[in-house]
Amino acid sequence: MIDQEIAISLQQAGKKFCRNLKRSLYYGFLDVSRIFAGVGFDPERLRKDEFWAVSDLSLEVRKGESLGVIGANGSGKSTLLRLLSGIYTPDQGRVVTNGKVGSLITLGAGFHPHFTGRENIFFNGTLLGLSQKELEERYDDIVRFADLDEFIEAPVSTYSTGMRMRLGFAIAIHTKPDILLIDEILAVGDVNFIKNSYDRIENLVTEKGVSAIVVSHNVGMIQRLCQKTLVLDKGRMVFLGDTLEALSRYYELSLKHKLALEPGRSPDKFIHHPDCPMQIRIEDFSLCGTASEDSQEITAPGTVRFQTRVRNTLDQPAALPTVSILILDPGLIDLIASVQSHGPACEGVMIPAKGELVVECEASYFNLAPGEYRVIVKLGGPKEGLFCDSVLLTRSLKVSWSVDFLRKVSSVYRDCKLFIPTEWKVER
Repeated sequence: MIDQEIAISLQQAGKKFCRNLKRSLYYGFLDVSRIFAGVGFDPERLRKDEFWAVSDLSLEVRKGESLGVIGANGSGKSTLLRLLSGIYTPDQGRVVTNGKVGSLITLGAGFHPHFTGRENIFFNGTLLGLSQKELEERYDDIVRFADLDEFIEAPVSTYSTGMRMRLGFAIAIHTKPDILLIDEILAVGDVNFIKNSYDRIENLVTEKGVSAIVVSHNVGMIQRLCQKTLVLDKGRMVFLGDTLEALSRYYELSLKHKLALEPGRSPDKFIHHPDCPMQIRIEDFSLCGTASEDSQEITAPGTVRFQTRVRNTLDQPAALPTVSILILDPGLIDLIASVQSHGPACEGVMIPAKGELVVECEASYFNLAPGEYRVIVKLGGPKEGLFCDSVLLTRSLKVSWSVDFLRKVSSVYRDCKLFIPTEWKVER
């Protein structure tokens, strides 16, 4: 029996599919016939053209926890959500949910285009399990959250995509679930609606004790909402743990896949995160020490200059997003240091339509200890609600200390990550 503090439990769970439609229909008919006939068969055995969309997945999510799920397209993210929502039954292992499940997977599914917004609230809300009385009690809150007061009596067929999504989200979020499944539902919508949606989800998780599973290509959303994150690759768990570490592991996985697809080809200077929209993107990045040429071999401590060329691909001017430079250990696990753009020089700056800007940052005392590091550069972040672009430099940053400086410090400092200059005195 599941622990009452556990909201979701997967024990070696898996789901398989067939690549061939005709063969899939035949397998389905064969399996149903065997069940009715009482003939035993092994559901874990793969037959011709079958493959595991999710395989051997074990994890637990406690009540009030939020779990992010990331991975490349086809890694099994949506299959996992459908297993949790009960749309799919597992072919392997067990899937147990403890509480009422609310799915924000396909917003607006079940909307009748010729019904008004008001009629669809009652129609769609009934499909989601709410009673007539519950819908009447929550009707005003739903309309207020969706911000559709003026259009609630208009047919849904006249609504824009964003309006339908707002209405669908508002209905779903007011079902008051114990477990919330979220699948890339905030990809459309204005900034205010996205912010309100984030705030409501955070409120449900932190104050109401709702457990959330968030699948999103929006890395900023994962960072903001999720305490831990699952990385999937071809249906299997690659990593489960701290969200920042999970994002780093995903970067490394993306880089390995890219290089494997192009053997023998020299790697690009950096690799873009595959799930960022990149309408505002990083065109180039360089860092150099006291020498003027671009280099990723730095002698510390000293002055280092970071330069990021940002391009706006939109047809209208856009605000310059936050520029973040992260320096991590070689395994992309521990964050050693980070800097973010701030101050008058960066505030209120607009990038011209189809234009570029160069953002420069100078560290007058770059004091990393000798060693190799990895560098990630990001545009945007939790403040903006999303990451516009994020790149991982394929070459490591190599840091060394000058011979003169090495003579000044004791050997104990050579095991640290940052050198902090100090002055000592003894008073008698």
